[in-house]
Amino acid sequence: MLNKNIRILIMVIIIKKYIIFFIIFFLILVRVFYINFYKKTYYKNKLDLINVKYVYSLSEERGRILDINGNVLVDNEKKRVIVYNKSSSISINQELSIARKLSKYLSEYQEPNNKEICRYIFDRNSDLKLYLSDKDYNKYLKQVITYNEARNIAYEYIKNNMINMIDEDDKKIIKIYSLMNKDYYYDKKTILNDIDDKTYFKILSENIPGITGEYIYKRVYPYGSLMRSVFGTIGKIDKENYKEYLKKGYELSDIVGKSYLEKEYDMLLKGKKAKYIVSKNGYLKLVEEGKRGKDLVLNIDINVEKKLSEILEKNIYNVKGKRNAEYYNGSYVLVGKPTGEVVAMLGYKIDEKGNLNEVSTDILNSSFTPGSIVKGASNTVGYHENVIDRGKKINDSCVKLYMNTEKCSYIRLGYVDDISAIEKSSNYYQFINAIKVMGYNYKYNMKIEATQDDFDKYRSIFKSYGLGSKTNIDLPNENTGIEGKKIAADLLLNYSIGQYDSYTPLQMLAYVNTLASKGNRYNLSLKANPPVLNNTIDINEEDMNRILKGFENVIKLGTGSGYIYKNNGSGKTGTSETLVDTNNDNIYETKTISTSFIGFMPSENPKYTFVVVSPNISSNKDKSNYKVPINRYIMADLTKFLFEN
Repeated sequence: MLNKNIRILIMVIIIKKYIIFFIIFFLILVRVFYINFYKKTYYKNKLDLINVKYVYSLSEERGRILDINGNVLVDNEKKRVIVYNKSSSISINQELSIARKLSKYLSEYQEPNNKEICRYIFDRNSDLKLYLSDKDYNKYLKQVITYNEARNIAYEYIKNNMINMIDEDDKKIIKIYSLMNKDYYYDKKTILNDIDDKTYFKILSENIPGITGEYIYKRVYPYGSLMRSVFGTIGKIDKENYKEYLKKGYELSDIVGKSYLEKEYDMLLKGKKAKYIVSKNGYLKLVEEGKRGKDLVLNIDINVEKKLSEILEKNIYNVKGKRNAEYYNGSYVLVGKPTGEVVAMLGYKIDEKGNLNEVSTDILNSSFTPGSIVKGASNTVGYHENVIDRGKKINDSCVKLYMNTEKCSYIRLGYVDDISAIEKSSNYYQFINAIKVMGYNYKYNMKIEATQDDFDKYRSIFKSYGLGSKTNIDLPNENTGIEGKKIAADLLLNYSIGQYDSYTPLQMLAYVNTLASKGNRYNLSLKANPPVLNNTIDINEEDMNRILKGFENVIKLGTGSGYIYKNNGSGKTGTSETLVDTNNDNIYETKTISTSFIGFMPSENPKYTFVVVSPNISSNKDKSNYKVPINRYIMADLTKFLFEN
């Protein structure tokens, strides 16, 4: 009975296995049938996608750059080019044949270098035995040296023995061939640039494998060099930072913004390139249309910029040859608005040949000792630290600290208070305040010590105005100036009158904007966007008004008379002692005087703000320390234009 039950159990197990096997076999048949008939097209397309090779157009039209009134500052120009699309199946001999066919269309070109010539000769006949000694060839056969090492030996032989055999026709072929094999393997290779219609269509009519015609877009500048450096450049992605671009979704062959505005707004300006499928014979089929980039609208007013260019050119050339001006070579000017908009920016320098060069990016990258223009910020420190007795007059004099020479105003100014000290530009008034900030009352030849905390009290206020801190302008790599590292009492006195730390003209613009907006500091902006408030100065309305009254009096009664048209504005002049490298040895050994000016107009509800910086305007050689008043000339012409327009 037991044996019978066991036999039945075994039969059941066997039957179940057959049933399971049958079910699995049936499902496999159904799946195969399903894939081969119902999903055949789907999986074929999937396989095609895996094997397909896509390429993109060389470039797409970038967005334009416009001024605030819609004038086009940076545009695009379409150029015809001949392009090579490398096929994975093409042979070296076929490529050499293509190069020969195209070489007849090559006119102006840069001669091929030795490496390009060696590669061409070697690729025509790559038999290593022709170029290697028996000893080296045996090393290669025995795998003592690699193929690449053997090829390098061959190149060296070709360079020493065969390069002189190359004629002009060969050089053209070599140049085409080297362009066909330049950069990444799958890149489209531009072979012939900016060709005329007749040549373009003649080449395409030859139906050369892998050769197509395309357009590329080059930047053009309707206003010439005006702001050219600020617009920046475009070009191919650098190898050292390609990973960063790949993360952002770029293709390695993309043309990108390389500097300044083109770089800052590349994601906005860059177009979307057309997408193609590459056939086996190297021909292309369009699968996705290209798209132009978006336009960038700036706060810049090109009419103001053009007028500023005329004014600067006239005055810079007029200064050359004037008294004490042998080291002067140019000036920087900014026009803005209190809420941070940059309306115009221009820097010009004369080179050794007498040519005027646009160097507007120095406004972002270079810093200058500002002089007395900082005294509005210095008064703010005095109010904040409760060392200023508002309206109280003191007799302008000199300060003498132990082991230091006397420090004075430029002339004896008589009695001054917190307002007239700005108006008359009293250094003595700021020295006394700085001594009080350090916790002392002034006595002749006194010994005092400054601390880091004393400098921090000044720098904190100055930075809140924008002096020594980023303006957050929409340009890459903004310079924040140079901060002095030494701590000493006499240096703090220098700091209080703008003779220690240095600032960029952009930072000076942020500072004057903050004064013009009565204590509100806005980020600087080239792009036309709503203003962005950065911070508000820690000062009450009464004290701010006292500073502004001093700035108004500078123009109406003080050192800034004649700077602003009809004296309808406010401002502050600055003079600083500077050094210049006169023999190009990177040692700044010759003492000079530099001047600066900040201002705004009109005094109530200002429309425009200004900065002018003129480095090395005086060589400080004669006893009068005469300085050509170029800042006044520039500002008088500029503000007249702005008022009348």
